[in-house]
Amino acid sequence: MNEYIFYTTEGYTISPNNNDVDNCQVLGLVCGKNVTDAQRNLIKENPWIKKFGYDINKIICKQLITDEIKNFLTSK
Repeated sequence: MNEYIFYTTEGYTISPNNNDVDNCQVLGLVCGKNVTDAQRNLIKENPWIKKFGYDINKIICKQLITDEIKNFLTSK
């Protein structure tokens, strides 16, 4: 299984001095056979993503390089 991080640029946070700050928000770390499988797992395991109005089509996904993948790549 591969591990993926999902994040979005939707939304904002409020700074300590009460200013709105645009930022990226991590939605989850999920395992899957591929990106599609991982995204399906993300939505299944985190129903709040849809509940709070995040656009599934705007979610950004990056595969994480784990020790298992590093070992595979360096063994070639």
